[in-house]
Amino acid sequence: MIKLKIFVLICSLFLSFSLLADDEHEQKKNHIYKNLDYLNLSEHQHKEMKEILIDYRKKYEKFYKKKDKKEKKLQELIKEEKFDKKEYENIVKEIDEKALELEIDTLEEIHSILSASQRARFSYYLREWRVE
Repeated sequence: MIKLKIFVLICSLFLSFSLLADDEHEQKKNHIYKNLDYLNLSEHQHKEMKEILIDYRKKYEKFYKKKDKKEKKLQELIKEEKFDKKEYENIVKEIDEKALELEIDTLEEIHSILSASQRARFSYYLREWRVE
């Protein structure tokens, strides 16, 4: 009986820690941290990159607020008696276009401050910069 109680206690602790880890992951999902040490940025580049990333952060947060509103609108469309395919398509395209615009603008700014060799190294990590 004692072994069963210990087993149940251990299982419940394990489950609790797993749930906490998921919550922590969820909170960090929107955290923007890009380790750029591999680029060996000069002091001037580092300063410029910091400004770009601060601006990116502000735009990113604005984008996600708008995206959340659009996602709620999509949910409402699904709940309707008749599915409005055109409206759904327009909203999804708008979300995708805004994400692409944010991504391209940021990458263009980053591209402008990097040397050719830095751009080559940066290109290997391009996927990390995708706006979703």
